[in-house]
Amino acid sequence: MQERTGTIPPIKQPSGDGVFDFNRILKLVLRNWYLFLISLPLTLGAVYIYHRYTVPVYRATTSILLKSDRSGSLSQSNLIEGFGLSPEIRNIENQIFIIKSKKLVRKAIDLLDFEVEYYRAGRMKDAEIYHSSPFVVVFDSLHPQMLNVPFYISCLNKNSVKVEISTEGANTFLYGKDKNAGFVGTYDFTKTVKWGETVSTPYFSFKLKKLNNSVCEQGGKFYFKFRSPDYIANVFRSRLSVGANSEGSSIMHISVTGTSPGKLVNFLDKLNIVIMENSLERKNDMATRSINFISSQLKKVSDTLENVQKKMLAFRKSNHFVVPSEYSQMMTDQYFEKEKKLNVLRIKKEYYLYIQRRLKEDAKSEDFMLPAISDETNGLVNQLVMELFTLKEEYETLTANADSPNPYISSLSQKIVIAESNLQVAIRQVLKNIELQEKELKDNLKVIVNEIKDIPELEKEYADIERNYKLNDAIYTFLLQKHSENQIAKASNTPDNEVIDSPYVSGIVSPNKKSNYSKAFMLGLLLPIALIFLKELLNTKVRGKEDLEHLQDKIPLLGVIMHNKAETQDVIHEQPHSVVSEAFRSLRTKIKFMSCQNDTWAITITSTNTGEGKTFCAQNLASAFSITGKKTVLLGFDMRKPRLSAIFDLSEKIGISSYLTNQAEFEDICYKTDYDNLFVVPSGAIPPNPSELISGEKTGQLFKLLRERFEVIIIDTPPIGLVADARILMDYSDCHLYVVRANYTNKEHMGYSLNNLLLENISHMGMILNDVSLKDKGYGYYSAEYYG
Repeated sequence: MQERTGTIPPIKQPSGDGVFDFNRILKLVLRNWYLFLISLPLTLGAVYIYHRYTVPVYRATTSILLKSDRSGSLSQSNLIEGFGLSPEIRNIENQIFIIKSKKLVRKAIDLLDFEVEYYRAGRMKDAEIYHSSPFVVVFDSLHPQMLNVPFYISCLNKNSVKVEISTEGANTFLYGKDKNAGFVGTYDFTKTVKWGETVSTPYFSFKLKKLNNSVCEQGGKFYFKFRSPDYIANVFRSRLSVGANSEGSSIMHISVTGTSPGKLVNFLDKLNIVIMENSLERKNDMATRSINFISSQLKKVSDTLENVQKKMLAFRKSNHFVVPSEYSQMMTDQYFEKEKKLNVLRIKKEYYLYIQRRLKEDAKSEDFMLPAISDETNGLVNQLVMELFTLKEEYETLTANADSPNPYISSLSQKIVIAESNLQVAIRQVLKNIELQEKELKDNLKVIVNEIKDIPELEKEYADIERNYKLNDAIYTFLLQKHSENQIAKASNTPDNEVIDSPYVSGIVSPNKKSNYSKAFMLGLLLPIALIFLKELLNTKVRGKEDLEHLQDKIPLLGVIMHNKAETQDVIHEQPHSVVSEAFRSLRTKIKFMSCQNDTWAITITSTNTGEGKTFCAQNLASAFSITGKKTVLLGFDMRKPRLSAIFDLSEKIGISSYLTNQAEFEDICYKTDYDNLFVVPSGAIPPNPSELISGEKTGQLFKLLRERFEVIIIDTPPIGLVADARILMDYSDCHLYVVRANYTNKEHMGYSLNNLLLENISHMGMILNDVSLKDKGYGYYSAEYYG
């Protein structure tokens, strides 16, 4: 066993940062350029097809201005000048909620002709044709119509069409009564009809009316669907968006999305009308109620006044009475004034008792909230009535549209309870004041009645009739004045909203071509990159120099052997000018620079596993040394799979196994080849215990003889990753070559084997990268063409 001295010359190896090494990433990308060439057209083409066969979704927009209230005061002076909304109702958040309410959207839908949807049937997509269909459907609103089922219309010629229906079940609807009419099970219908002919079954009834100057081409296919108003309202409500122009701004933008631009614009136009009407209707609601209340009182007083007038004329005629005396007239006027005040108090008392009674009987009703009686002293009651009215209006609006429990609604309910309690207290106090005033007036009337006793009976009777007439006439005049005041107040009301921008189509929401093409381009780049990195992460084979440098940078790479396309294994002699031959010459030169102090070099060649080309490298490296004039011997120490024996046609010859078992002498196992300076010692017969034979003393004796007779000893060993034979033979050699086959050697197995050798401080090691493809640039020093 020879003592080995010397060290491997320091060979600087490039370092990297794993998969994040930029140079390595760039090489991987360039090496797989064809993936990008495939991916980009696929992703961009997919987006093109998506845009080609996707129905665009448009957005229509309108803008309205929320006008502020002229006055927030609820004093008696402006109670009948217009009944505006409360500040809570007019704020932006509540207005947004009201505009998106089911009630307002449904009102807008009722003003439109959206009950029938028309479509043109296409090969890849169906397009809605609003107001551009060659025909219209005229249906019977009092007959059930099948909902959400396509009625296919095929144009046969100028005069006739074919109607086809097929469904597994559908609801029917009565448009005239706005209610469901039942359910239909599986149903099929086909009929050829003429334009204008009624198509009627128990489940639908309609006519197809061809529009003037429209053309229904033969073979053209259309279909239409009946939709219920609630369904349409829910669809548009889900697509409706309302938002303020900016924080604190009173300008709101209302937008809606859909596939039919014309429908969107018409819907927003009608919605604006409904918003204006709703605002004005809410402001006029209280004035209307007051007018109705006063009108009913006027009718009663008018009838009474007419009867009293007839009675007074009849009295004058029958008694030939013209006018009463001056004293009688004075006393009558005093009595009339007091009784007039007393009757006004009675009307007020009746009004407040009515409010009190309605509060107790039906607190949810709003019919009692009629601030029709004007009195500065009772302004608090009217103010509380107005406050309760606005709170109930807001509560009804929010609860009608809230989809889930709302803390604000709970707070509003508590405010209503408090307002009702305050109103009850205020009414009781007002009634006490009225009772005191009534008592005072009644006492005054008693004094006047005592003074009237001295008036003649005829004048007294006439005074009673005249007094009754004047009293009813004064009440009638009072009510008529209030009626006119409320009419003026109602006529002076204007909507709180104003349309700033009429509805218009603001653009296409989807598909966004620019964004989608950008995303497709990015995806077309990312998919190959992801595939490359996934392939890199899942790769378990050593593919090239970069892998070796990242896996093991402590052992130098001495040579890169290109893929051998020739049929011969002995490329040094058979193809001396090839790239592979030059690679072995370069490897021979590097080994010479490994400073071995012995005159004879013993070189071990091993690998991780079988099939990695260690025998091929051993044979050609031995040939490379022999052609320089050095006496070289090639040892076949792979006694488990002795491939070297087959290459030199020595399979039947005795070899190393015979020598190690004392069955042959050295001269018997050493064979000269056909090439100068090259000798071969084959493995011989396969022994049952190769490792035990190699561990014996005869191995040391063999190497002693070899060093005495040869200058270069090339040892072809078994794979060190499988058996320990190569490790034993390393103790007899000067340097060790580890063969790695590109795209074949397992990274983990190789790393484990090399780490074990490094842990044992095995020096003078080098690696050979074998079977590298010529397509991988940068591995050879010269091109194949130069040596071809």
